[in-house]
Amino acid sequence: MTTDQSPTRPLARGWAPIARRRARLAGALLAVVAPATWAAPLDALLTATPERADPRGRIELGFDKAVGAIDFSTSADPSEQTPSITQGDYSGVQLHAAWRATDRLWLSGGLWQRRINNAVDRFDYRSWQAAGQYRFNDAAGAMPAFALRLSGWGNSASETAATTPVRVPGAVLNTVTVANPSDRNLQADLVATWPLSSQLDVTGLLSVGSTQLSYGGLTATTSIAGCDYNLQFTGNDIFGNLIEPCSGSGGAVIKQFYDSSGDYGVDVAREIAWSGRFMQAGVNAQWRNDVWSLAGGYLYYTIKRDDVDDILASRGNPVYRHNHQLMFEAAYKVHPNLSPFIRAQINSNLFFNDIPVTYNASTSGSFGTALSVVTIGLRAGF
Repeated sequence: MTTDQSPTRPLARGWAPIARRRARLAGALLAVVAPATWAAPLDALLTATPERADPRGRIELGFDKAVGAIDFSTSADPSEQTPSITQGDYSGVQLHAAWRATDRLWLSGGLWQRRINNAVDRFDYRSWQAAGQYRFNDAAGAMPAFALRLSGWGNSASETAATTPVRVPGAVLNTVTVANPSDRNLQADLVATWPLSSQLDVTGLLSVGSTQLSYGGLTATTSIAGCDYNLQFTGNDIFGNLIEPCSGSGGAVIKQFYDSSGDYGVDVAREIAWSGRFMQAGVNAQWRNDVWSLAGGYLYYTIKRDDVDDILASRGNPVYRHNHQLMFEAAYKVHPNLSPFIRAQINSNLFFNDIPVTYNASTSGSFGTALSVVTIGLRAGF
């Protein structure tokens, strides 16, 4: 450590009020991973017999938009917090394709580009999904058609950065940046579809899966005694480096220092890069005639996260593990193989079961609010 006649633990001394008041350093370090959408996408409308709608496959392009402003506020926000910080927006574009490889086997994939902002900072996520679905039993009498679907999906960003000051008691982090945040998910679905008529199907599904988050690095800037510092985090170790020459507010100026977030009761990796296991169950109905296609579904999702939720509970902070979703879709054929469509989703809780990387020890308080998204697009079936 290099200092000018400085104490050996200046950061711990300067930020001790944060630890004493349990407004943990994590609140500042993790706030950049801002709430950024539904279970593995479109699960609420899964069917064991997709060929009933499109005999050989489909390609779909859609544009997403949140309905109204998204409320990112939490119970920890000060009452004078401005709506430009706590209210935001979501938009995105999605591309899906599905192909009937054999009579019983369907292969599918999807790509998304998603943007979340709070009128100050913008967060861009790339998302992907790949799946294979095999129908191992055809419908017969009261027996439904059964299919097993295996998929992998995930979300990532090159970085997420907060450029406005993050205020906590006793300290201000001027900026915070997380490099390469991402999540990776594996999922298995058992899907049962009853063809009640030539036009109407009813489906039930059960799913299990696992989630793992990761990040490449964490950096921040802060001011201590009138001087600006870059902060580099390696695990829970903090290295501070004076950004430019500074006279400070009097006395010796610290040029470099080391500290540990563990001294504040914070384990950065466990609070950002958690793992978990989830389950979901749903039901939907799909009806079609020569020109119209209508669908509606319900999906219940629950997750058990390692580490991060126990940490939140120990601090008395909100923990959200469940989501209820309603999804509705209508499509109209303007050509035998071309259908504009509109799809609406209503979620009881923000995003975490579709973009898990957005949930951490700082952002969890925002996930108690509802989210509605409308998608408008064009589908080519063949």
